[in-house]
Amino acid sequence: MERVIKKYYPNAETGREITRSCINKLIDKHGFDTQKTILGTSVCSDEIVRTSTNFRDYIDHKNPFSLGGLGGFPFTGTTGFGAFAAHIPDNGYAIIEYGPHIGVSKTGTIGNVQRMGQTLETTCCGALKASVNDILKNQAGTKDSDLDYQQWKLEEQLLPAAEDIGNHEEPLVAATDVMYQQIDKRIKELLKKSAGSFKNTTVVLIGGIIINTDFELPDWFDLREFSVEIF
Repeated sequence: MERVIKKYYPNAETGREITRSCINKLIDKHGFDTQKTILGTSVCSDEIVRTSTNFRDYIDHKNPFSLGGLGGFPFTGTTGFGAFAAHIPDNGYAIIEYGPHIGVSKTGTIGNVQRMGQTLETTCCGALKASVNDILKNQAGTKDSDLDYQQWKLEEQLLPAAEDIGNHEEPLVAATDVMYQQIDKRIKELLKKSAGSFKNTTVVLIGGIIINTDFELPDWFDLREFSVEIF
């Protein structure tokens, strides 16, 4: 499993290592007060994503504000960002963690994990894997844009890179990379559009790819963005 993770994500570390490193930097170099820090996440709706990092162990506001949906895309838009900004403690700080996720089981299978209470491996990220399957079958973009809006939107984000995804030795790895780029771009666009709502706030962006593993094993995180901005 670790060999497969390191093949595609050579800089990845366990989620706990990444969390501790980021928190230490925020406290030591940027003066973060963990009692005045709130967490926002733009990660997949999948329940296993919650185990990928442990930022809630370090901050007093334990419950994160959810900015994302399927695949980790920030579906709440400017309304969600404005609401999140309104919930930041007075003279406080905000962490926004974001990115897609991908599974690597202990058998080394990409796109699968064994979840707690299940004997068989199941898909991870199921939404991105379904998108890849549609791309490979030339059926992307055919989902119902009303009843299955989020899945339809994911495929829309991936379609421009369909050829690269299809030619990759592991199409799901390629699709996850593309989705990270799309999420990163949209997060920064939404933050810029909502800048007026974040007055007197220090905001840190922590972006990357979450690598989920089987339920009894530690999850990993491939950190790709760590930036701090004062509004």
